[in-house]
Amino acid sequence: MNRRLLLCLGIVLVLGLPAACGGAAPEPTTAPTQIPPTTAPPAAEGYQGGVVSNGGTIHGTISYAGPPVEPEIVTVDKDNEVCGDSIELRAVQTDSAGGLTNAVVRITDISSGKPLSEVGTDFVLDQRGCLYSPSVLIVPVGSALIVRNSDGILHNVHTTPFDNPPLNVAQPGTQTEITSDPFTFPEVIPVDCDVHQWMHATIVAVDNPYAVVTGADGSYALTNVPPGTYQVEIWHLELGTRTLQVTVEAGGTSTLNAEY
Repeated sequence: MNRRLLLCLGIVLVLGLPAACGGAAPEPTTAPTQIPPTTAPPAAEGYQGGVVSNGGTIHGTISYAGPPVEPEIVTVDKDNEVCGDSIELRAVQTDSAGGLTNAVVRITDISSGKPLSEVGTDFVLDQRGCLYSPSVLIVPVGSALIVRNSDGILHNVHTTPFDNPPLNVAQPGTQTEITSDPFTFPEVIPVDCDVHQWMHATIVAVDNPYAVVTGADGSYALTNVPPGTYQVEIWHLELGTRTLQVTVEAGGTSTLNAEY
């Protein structure tokens, strides 16, 4: 056996190579096929809007029974001709009976019902008297926010969301309106003015239409709710969040009150 043959056999034994010492090229091998997983996580299902048959209503009053919350008086140091000399800020605002305004009441665990478009079509946050109006505004996902400048002076609109596109833009008095990008995720979004530090508002982006802000007397109503049992969240910027359960009968009216 010659030296060339001995060397070839040694390579075959050590490395396990195919016997190609006769000069023929080795057979190409096929790469293993990656086997896809047999199961995949289900896609997230969004809210489905449509026709509601025998819908009911949830209504009630959100009230505050705690100690009086004194307003904060802010001394104005710029644009006094529009803003005045002082601004009164009320973190907790009620009527004489304790009805709490600017609380958000919403169903959090509903998957289908009336169309999301029933929240509205135009969502406007105005800057008037160096305050945002309204101070709490509900906007459905897929819609944009219009910010109006009724003061005719320089403002700077600054939102600080976690999930949605932020807005941070100067709005001079000559620019009466600006429009945000559409909201894509539900969340509570603070709004500030970088020119007037006391100006604050809250945008509540929602993914279902069962969300309202309480009126000046603390009252609210969620209408055309499909029959069922739901979790209702009550949120207030200063007082926090409460969650209650309510059952809606077909064509009926359920009363749900809450007190801070």
